[in-house]
Amino acid sequence: MAATPTTKVLVSTFLSFFFFLFHGASPAPVASVRGLSEEGDSSALLAFKSAVSDDPKGVLAGWGGSPDACNWTGVACDPVTRRVVQLVLREQKLSGELSSALGNLSHLRVLNLSGNLFAGSVPPELGSLSRLKFLDVSSNTLAGTVPPELGNLSRLSSLDLSGNAFAGPVPRALGKLSRLKQLSLADNQFQGSIPLELTRVRSLEYLNLGANNLSGPIPAAIFCNLSALQYIDMSSNNLDGEIPIRPDCLLPNLTFLVLWSNNLVGGIPPALANSTKLRWLLLESNFLGGELPSDGMFGGMRNLELLYLSFNYFRSPRNNTDLQPFFASLTNCTGLRELGVAGNDLPGTIPPVVGRLSPGLRQLHLEFNSPQPLP
Repeated sequence: MAATPTTKVLVSTFLSFFFFLFHGASPAPVASVRGLSEEGDSSALLAFKSAVSDDPKGVLAGWGGSPDACNWTGVACDPVTRRVVQLVLREQKLSGELSSALGNLSHLRVLNLSGNLFAGSVPPELGSLSRLKFLDVSSNTLAGTVPPELGNLSRLSSLDLSGNAFAGPVPRALGKLSRLKQLSLADNQFQGSIPLELTRVRSLEYLNLGANNLSGPIPAAIFCNLSALQYIDMSSNNLDGEIPIRPDCLLPNLTFLVLWSNNLVGGIPPALANSTKLRWLLLESNFLGGELPSDGMFGGMRNLELLYLSFNYFRSPRNNTDLQPFFASLTNCTGLRELGVAGNDLPGTIPPVVGRLSPGLRQLHLEFNSPQPLP
């Protein structure tokens, strides 16, 4: 990833050049300070290395051999300041703990340690990395609570903590990350309710809270305030209540809505019809009920690919005797590839209109119902 010099760097470079033109004595101290800063980065990286207990691929073997940390594996520097701006060591089978010295890499913009075997906790010192834009420690064995200091990362645009063993509540401090676009806390052991503070992050485009132990209702403000959201995954939790999409909640960019395996009740909100970009709607294994959607719900969802309503309590229209309106409402979904309504105890005959569904339909799940075979 190319590094863009910050305003501070440009000003520093300009001042150095200015003093050089006038043959002043200032360039030497500037160079000296820069050298000390580079040494500080090297020291922080070596402290990180010392906390690594196993490096089976030897990716850190060369660290310290060269005096220039910018040449070390996984490290990238700003071409002007020579300060470390990236540390990327993904999928290297590194084990050990994360050193608090990482918080001394004050110019760091990208930190990616995903796909390793790091254990222990996330050091609160990472919250001092004021320039950090990308933080990914997913797919490790990290545990404990997430330090609220991460809420100080005001420039952060992507945070991925998925695939660890983090527990406790989702930190309310994450609601301060006003530039955050991607947040994944999936596949952990987070407990408690979804904090309302997350609904303040209006820049969010991707939100994945799946496979945790979250409980309580879904905050309506997630659907009403976060209009930039494209991907929402809250599957495999203990969330309850209705899907809170009100008529005044516009979700023009919503593409993936994944809520399967919760304790949700009620029906599919009619306002979801406004999400015409929707490609996945996965609601199976809840306690949803009411009539299967018919008129108007799916008519504008031409991009819909996956629709799973299985293992709920839906009934077909017209006193649960006619599946025609439901299947007819899907004929405009020309990209539909998978459709599941299994386990709803739907009676009646499978209507001929099923033959007019998308030619790309590869999976149709009707098992554990009681309809008659296709005519």
